[in-house]
Amino acid sequence: MPFIKHKKVELTELFYDLVYVYTISQLTSIIHHAHHGVVSLQSFFNFSVGLIIFVNSWMVQTVFTNRFGSNSLRNIIFMFLQMICLLVASSAVAGDWQTSFVWIFLPMAMISLLLLVQYILEYFQTSNDADRSLMKQFFYILGLRSFILFLSLLFPYKIGMWIALVGILSTWLLPGLLSDPNRGFVSADLSPVNFPHLMERLSLLVIITFGESLIGISEHFSPENFSWESVAIFMTLTNLFMVYIVEVDHLLDVKREETGIRAIYSHYPILFGLSLITISLTFLRNSEIDIFYTTIYFFSGLVLFMLGLLQHNKYNKIGLMLPAKIISSILILIAVGFSISIVNTGLSWELLTVIITGLTTLIMVLFVGFNIKNS
Repeated sequence: MPFIKHKKVELTELFYDLVYVYTISQLTSIIHHAHHGVVSLQSFFNFSVGLIIFVNSWMVQTVFTNRFGSNSLRNIIFMFLQMICLLVASSAVAGDWQTSFVWIFLPMAMISLLLLVQYILEYFQTSNDADRSLMKQFFYILGLRSFILFLSLLFPYKIGMWIALVGILSTWLLPGLLSDPNRGFVSADLSPVNFPHLMERLSLLVIITFGESLIGISEHFSPENFSWESVAIFMTLTNLFMVYIVEVDHLLDVKREETGIRAIYSHYPILFGLSLITISLTFLRNSEIDIFYTTIYFFSGLVLFMLGLLQHNKYNKIGLMLPAKIISSILILIAVGFSISIVNTGLSWELLTVIITGLTTLIMVLFVGFNIKNS
């Protein structure tokens, strides 16, 4: 197996990540408000569209920094300019999209344009054919997205939103459709991404998002609200954190040549699921929220989180890949827990979720320990 040199994650990259985590928390606030005890479909739609375009912009910048970027003054300036646009959009995204449409999508169009300029400048500075081939893919993706987003701003909200949606979804899927893991890349130095760096960036984004989730459940720890249920809620979130850490820090083999496409796309359901889990945990104790739908939100988020995480099984070390029976056991465990919770929605279900996530964590940790001992 070729040696993959680990690329250092710069502090400027972490600073850049913090703004995106703030954006994710702003997006999560969209589904934090329920009407008649239920989160509206419009809120879920806005949240989903926003999450895709914001996180995808982060992914594109991360791939650029991973593959071509350096901690140069020029690249830092481009990141700071994107952060300004992002803060403008983040401030508007939690409000009424009809009145804030321009303030949401104009900054996102500008971010796409800034990313495109970055790739163009880098294209003329390299003579490597493989690098240029990869950059051309992003010319199409970012050029098309910038054009469609700017075009959407010329129309009223009801029309412009659908135009923007077409541009967002089409360019979100294009990297997976255009990427060829083997085309033009013949050595570790010419691999599409530095896989250790990519996984570190992705995991740091998720870990910081977990931090935002802890802030979200902090209201359960005030003197008037603190109880054993507060501890159960905390254990639920920390167990999920441990599940994630076991996979990315113990099972994963980062010393490999990879495009990282699977890892990138699998983190969308992880972030989406974590947002739903956070919302459902904050809904507890709120008498205005329907407990049935709170249960639906939690287990939907749990399924998304685990399905995204289990996609990394392909990247696990030899001897540490989760067999089909373990994966099936995890999913069956979630299904059983969901069934029990639905039947008992009139009762307190926090402890049930702790047992489910705790057992899921235990299965994975025991599996890792067993395989390390016998490898």
